[in-house]
Amino acid sequence: MKKTYSFATVIALALILGGCSCTGPGPTSTQMATNFIKRQHVLATTKEKYPAKNPHAVALYTSEQKPLMPYRIIGVATVSKYNLLGMHRQEDTVHEMMRNLAASIGGDGIINVSNHGDSMQASVIAFQRILI
Repeated sequence: MKKTYSFATVIALALILGGCSCTGPGPTSTQMATNFIKRQHVLATTKEKYPAKNPHAVALYTSEQKPLMPYRIIGVATVSKYNLLGMHRQEDTVHEMMRNLAASIGGDGIINVSNHGDSMQASVIAFQRILI
């Protein structure tokens, strides 16, 4: 299902979101506006904080390829298959956006990628350190 928004609506919402003052460890107003414009969202599922990582180091695991190290699910990333103007995104672009979202919350990989109509959703994982 495609949704289109007028340019004036997008600018107005970006200004409203940009004018919000956020305090604490949550996302900044700039991050919220960027996520709205890119039609993406990441939700941390743990209270622990992980340092941001390089998006190029985030692995995308398929159902055939599983992580070989112990991991913990730290979030859920959702990206729309359509941009703000309603144009369809290529699958590689959606995967790259997911990697960027996972890296922003400290993820090492993405698992359980699933399609949900006009969006794609995946679990963000962080590898656990094992002390011997």
